[in-house]
Amino acid sequence: MMKRYSKPILAVVVFLLMQLLAGGIIAIVNGILHQDTFSPTLIALSTIVSGLLTVVVVRRMRMLKTKNFNPKNVQWKHAALPIVGALLGIIGANLLSEQIDLPNVMEVEFLALSRSFWGILAIVFIGPIVEEIVFREAVIGHLIRHGEHRWVAIVFSALCFGISHLNPAQIPFAAIMGLVLGVVYVRTHSIVFTSIVHILNNAISVIEMNILGERATDISYAELLGGNAIAWVYIVVSGALCVLFLREFWKKYHRPYRSSGVD
Repeated sequence: MMKRYSKPILAVVVFLLMQLLAGGIIAIVNGILHQDTFSPTLIALSTIVSGLLTVVVVRRMRMLKTKNFNPKNVQWKHAALPIVGALLGIIGANLLSEQIDLPNVMEVEFLALSRSFWGILAIVFIGPIVEEIVFREAVIGHLIRHGEHRWVAIVFSALCFGISHLNPAQIPFAAIMGLVLGVVYVRTHSIVFTSIVHILNNAISVIEMNILGERATDISYAELLGGNAIAWVYIVVSGALCVLFLREFWKKYHRPYRSSGVD
């Protein structure tokens, strides 16, 4: 059993090490330039490079099925169900994470990145695609292809996805998001829909940051909705709708993940 987890765990470790490498490069460059603040462009470029290197390493580990990246291999007539359902679940997860009120150690950096071209490229496109390749295709895909039960693989990937964000405020949200995206991935045998959802989620966050500006770090979703009580109503309703949409998608999408075969 542990043998089938060795590569997925190693893939997550590689992902984290590449992030630490990017952080180290930023610190070194800042030290050379004698700068007190980090450049958003430098952070973005290092993030992009570390993400691409992660994909190269995971590919060399023979954990990827390139056919699972092909848009032609999904049933687009059912696209609305998983995309809308997943986004509804993400809305509820975002509100729930806010209610838990964990410290956000990346808020200032994210705001700066959302105003930079390279930052937007990293946050909205490169980051989501790299994470889908690692946490959905490499982790879930590898586990299922080596005999693990799909729900165990989904939960394991979601936990790894949450912890890998290394930001307390993002961990619960990312874990729930990982569960939702894992369900979509397993049913479609593809990262196409999950990547679309992930990109849309991050794009909405970037747009929000640019509209609210400095106020984005002070305003909560609960306040915008009218209070914590209403926020909890939204959490329950969006969560229920997410389950209904994904359940309908699961019934209609007739291409379940095939567990046989190896990488």
